[in-house]
Amino acid sequence: MQITIPMQKRLDGVISVISRGVPVLTVNARLSRYLQSEFDVRMKASGLSSWMTPLILPLNAWLSALWEEHMPDEPLLNGARAQALWERIVSDDKELPEAGLYSSGAAGMAFEAYRLIKEYGVKLPEEIYLTNEAKALKRWIKAYEHEVKRLGFADRFSLPQKIAVLIKARRIPVPKEVALAGFDELTPSVASIIASLKGSGVKASFWPEGEGAKGKVSVRAYGDEAEEVIQAARWVRGLPEGSKAGIIVPELNRYREIIKREFSAELDPASVLPSSGKKAIFNISLGSSLYDEPLVRSALEILSIGGGREDIDKLASAFRPPFFLNERDYFTFSRLDLELREDNCLRISLYEIKKRAGFGADLNKRLELWLKGLKESGKKALPGFWAHNLSKFLKDLGWLSPVKLNSAEFQALKAWNSLLEGFAALDDILGKISRSEAVSRLRGMARDAMHQPETPECRVQVLGLLESAGLFFDYIWLLGCHEFAVPAQPSPNPFIPIFLQKEYRLPRSSHDRELWFAKEALARIMASAPHIEVSFPMRADEKELKASPLFKGCEATSPNVKETSRLKDAVHAEFSLEEIEEGDRIPVTPEEKKSIRGGTSIIKNQSICPFKAFATHRLNAGGIAVPELGLSYAKRGTILHTAMKLFWEKAEGSKKLREMIGAGEMDGYIKGIAGKALKGIDLYPLSEEFIAIERERLEALIKDWVALELERGPFRVKVTELEKKIDAGGLIITGRIDRVDEDESGREIVIDYKTGDVKADWLSERPEEPQLFIYSVTGKYDAISFARVAPGECRFVGVSRSDLLPGVKGVEGNEDKFKGMEWERLMDFWRSVIEGLGRDFIEGVCAIDPAQTKNQPPCGRCGLTTLCRIDEIESGSDGDEN
Repeated sequence: MQITIPMQKRLDGVISVISRGVPVLTVNARLSRYLQSEFDVRMKASGLSSWMTPLILPLNAWLSALWEEHMPDEPLLNGARAQALWERIVSDDKELPEAGLYSSGAAGMAFEAYRLIKEYGVKLPEEIYLTNEAKALKRWIKAYEHEVKRLGFADRFSLPQKIAVLIKARRIPVPKEVALAGFDELTPSVASIIASLKGSGVKASFWPEGEGAKGKVSVRAYGDEAEEVIQAARWVRGLPEGSKAGIIVPELNRYREIIKREFSAELDPASVLPSSGKKAIFNISLGSSLYDEPLVRSALEILSIGGGREDIDKLASAFRPPFFLNERDYFTFSRLDLELREDNCLRISLYEIKKRAGFGADLNKRLELWLKGLKESGKKALPGFWAHNLSKFLKDLGWLSPVKLNSAEFQALKAWNSLLEGFAALDDILGKISRSEAVSRLRGMARDAMHQPETPECRVQVLGLLESAGLFFDYIWLLGCHEFAVPAQPSPNPFIPIFLQKEYRLPRSSHDRELWFAKEALARIMASAPHIEVSFPMRADEKELKASPLFKGCEATSPNVKETSRLKDAVHAEFSLEEIEEGDRIPVTPEEKKSIRGGTSIIKNQSICPFKAFATHRLNAGGIAVPELGLSYAKRGTILHTAMKLFWEKAEGSKKLREMIGAGEMDGYIKGIAGKALKGIDLYPLSEEFIAIERERLEALIKDWVALELERGPFRVKVTELEKKIDAGGLIITGRIDRVDEDESGREIVIDYKTGDVKADWLSERPEEPQLFIYSVTGKYDAISFARVAPGECRFVGVSRSDLLPGVKGVEGNEDKFKGMEWERLMDFWRSVIEGLGRDFIEGVCAIDPAQTKNQPPCGRCGLTTLCRIDEIESGSDGDEN
């Protein structure tokens, strides 16, 4: 695919140079590939069937090749080994006040500072002028260079200076002519190479020469980054067929995922389908961390599992298909995972999983090999041993056996194997390490390694400012050119004093330096295409934004292409979507009514949100339980209900309570009740010590509640755990009343235990806690109340005809607080609310309509928001892709 004639002319000079056999040294590998491709196209167009392969290399690659050819006894230290050496030096520095704290992040920044020092020829002054960080850096550089020499290597960042010395000494043969392509800036290290070449009689030229004709520029303003990217994708779709487009993004790290999502949806609509192969329509120059590749992460998650108990989420990630378990085995594991979460189990071992899951013979055998491999890996060994051992371990476990790798996965596997090779080369730097240290090191290396899968040539290239050097297009769109991105904000390296960074004009050192670089880069980009669009978001990170000041004088417009090719909007036979008439009700059928379960929670969920009731009780949908440290709230509630039932079997009422207290029996009785309540509950995997603490807590809680009960007048507990069939507007449910008391006048009081917060919304047509409303229809009661049983907060929260419970004011005499209702009218209102909610459920009212509450919005604790997609409804969005 060729660019159009105006841009081809800009390439004539460098193609002519390449044709004469002159080596072309580029600023990066992307430009080398680009020039090679353009040269091949020209040769083919001229009628040639074969031609000599030209020498087009990144400058650094050329220097490395020269060194390896002429200095074979002093090999270059690769990046992984250099990084590991820096980390070791920093962590071993005894002069640091907190070496462990420094070593985690400081080594990477110090290593980058060392690169800048070498590239820009920075001379660190006497220590009296240095900060503590710079003094530490100076120490580390000395230690690093000493170790590199001791190990017999050459430092890669010192290579330009070393090659320059060798060229001057005539120890390396050089070509008669070289061309340097795509350099916006000549750093001192690059300048030293050019000077040494010229000093040896080599003719050095630069490409592109001059600024070239400027393209036509239009500036666009959009509401936010997502809208900006969507409009760019639609603009690309409308470009002439066969044209080349460059999407240049100063903040490509920030925009990468948005571009990937929106460009795929607009330019390759079918790619949103799980089974669809991705077409090579656009290419993003910025790779992602190798650790983000699912295949590599799968390997590391498996290797990170030890022989003891592990976090359940960690195990679930390691077992996730397709790379280790097939779908059938993962379904078996998922059932166990769900059970463990519902049991509030935070951690479990591989041995326990094997014992409880019920896997087939093949997977059980693999798990046995897993456990055996862990048992045999307790010794420390060199990285080379671990690289082989861990690779074999994964193979023996059957990792990757359930899946046929696609092209991207195969490239990720190749990158993983290269990572293991690099790790194996660290023997002389790391020495003997444990298995867990080896896995941790591999994880760190994977996070640091950038992975960019190879793709066929694409007509749309997404690039950063630096990656776009020397490239020409028919059309360019500059994304994200707001005032804080172009020029970029300074971000000086903390290990090099600021005054030195400004003196040597290091990247990101100052506003002046960034302004100069932005102007240079934009001048080059403006001459790289005849048509240029510039855009910026008017809002990001809750800030109002303006266009970059470098586009001052250009009026911003907001052209909006509404036509979309997204799959959900496309009218195409191959991808047509079934249309169904959308109604607001899905009535419960007589057959379905027999299988509906849920009791009073049906009414509660219908009140909170009709869709929640529909999804929970008719679709059997539910959120996944999140294990909590210690006992879950649900299990604590069960223990309390059990304890209270057992307590009142003997205590019976106020008279017996006072008798037991007078006889000194209460403390012992409560202790026994607490023990029995805990004994009947599955407390796995809590320790005996933890259970003892829970027993003490429960005893104290019961004592607090007894003290409140003694503030009441005479009463007896008439019944506990009373089951009642309730007709709620045609919905028949079973409710269990925790307790019904009777006072000396024969008045009945309903009590419902609660360990959490209770909501006193007695006049709401959509109550958050409708249990009292429900129980009110089961009889003629004079008081109905929650019993809030919580440490330091024991109280009654309810309503009563008159003052029957401590802290509960009677309705009689307080009608103004109940909208003028007397007791009977309030009970009738409650009945109408319950019957209405039950009738709505039976009639199939299932709208996504969460109740408006004064407290936490119900959606925040629902667990079904991914099913109802309320966030998209409220924002007016149609979703990301489909």
